[in-house]
Amino acid sequence: MNLVSNDMYLKLAKADFREYQRFSRLEWNGLRKWYFRNHLQRYGGTPKSALTAYFLASANIFEPGRAAERLAWARTAVLTGAVTSHFLHIGGPKDSTENLEELTDLVSFDDVSGSLREAWKKWLMAWTAKENYGSIDGDTALLLVRTIEICSGRNISAEQKLNLWDYSQLEKLTSSICRKLATRVVAQNGERLKNTEDLDMQVDLEMEELSWCIHQGCHGINIETRQTFLHVVKSFYYSAHCSPETVDSHIAKVIFQDVI
Repeated sequence: MNLVSNDMYLKLAKADFREYQRFSRLEWNGLRKWYFRNHLQRYGGTPKSALTAYFLASANIFEPGRAAERLAWARTAVLTGAVTSHFLHIGGPKDSTENLEELTDLVSFDDVSGSLREAWKKWLMAWTAKENYGSIDGDTALLLVRTIEICSGRNISAEQKLNLWDYSQLEKLTSSICRKLATRVVAQNGERLKNTEDLDMQVDLEMEELSWCIHQGCHGINIETRQTFLHVVKSFYYSAHCSPETVDSHIAKVIFQDVI
């Protein structure tokens, strides 16, 4: 055990974690400035929600060289929250496509192909197709996946997706799981929800299927893309099962508290 449990490995682990905290604080500072520079607080969002969005992104995509994916995830989460709050306030997505360019400009690093605009258009169109606002969360999860993939350079064309049953299955499971988990968050915040046990059972079964698709099936999709679906679902699962106080505690310990 001396070869594993010794001070050298502990020092290396602490040094590695300090480096993670260093670039996390820098990225969060930049995201916070972006948030206020674009006046997103006017639409019902808060700096705290932006910090939570960044934490969820960085907890899943933590490699230093993947900053574009991490920040695209965080920005998209912040924007969907702001847009959702705004739509709820005005009664729906009235003339929402008029400001689509501004939305994608706030997220995009280099959307030459127009894929990011198309992803946002699908999300906005989902609003008009849903009978209630709560069901939009599955579409939000897919928007996060698509944005991460686009900003990573791994995005595949719509024509290719149509020919890949595996990709459609991953999207279907991700949307369904995240929609159900978001419903659980609503219940956690004090609103009534019947049959929570049935809901949890459905989520567990779909999580098993998703896990199988990612780790053993869906070989027509590269592993990085499969992992993106899992990362997004994990973030929804975490939010559904951790109280706001617990999340705040985790953020403080992981990003802001110095390692002793």
